[in-house]
Amino acid sequence: MTCKEYNTSVSNLSDGLYRFALRYTGDGDASRDAVQDSFVVLWEHRREVSAEGAKAYLYRVLYYRLVDAHRREQHFDRVASPEPQVQANNAFELHDSLQQALDALNEVQRSLVLLRDLEGYSYKEMAAMLSLSEQQVMVYLYRARKTMKQILNEIL
Repeated sequence: MTCKEYNTSVSNLSDGLYRFALRYTGDGDASRDAVQDSFVVLWEHRREVSAEGAKAYLYRVLYYRLVDAHRREQHFDRVASPEPQVQANNAFELHDSLQQALDALNEVQRSLVLLRDLEGYSYKEMAAMLSLSEQQVMVYLYRARKTMKQILNEIL
């Protein structure tokens, strides 16, 4: 990957990466840091990554950074109380309910829901980003949506 191709990747992919990270973490600063770290890793491995493979590579690196950060948080928050159930009477409460349902999913399922339903990526693209087969993506996404539906039915 040349310097020009790297700069093009930064210009074209940074917003989508940030949106993905923000939906995953809910923290703007942590999301910006994770995206920046992903671009640093790409720069360090620019000789091994082609310009065509940069998008999948960046999403994969970002995904693993977010999962690692989430696991570190869980390690320090071992004694967390369960969140109360929310009655969705307005838009803010509905947002909280959706976030609660997303938080109940494992990392892979959450990422797939965000990539597919919010970012609009294809099964093939998601499979490349997360190092899964397309069949695994479809199964995990189905299970994630089913779980979210059950959780939302209980909350609402």
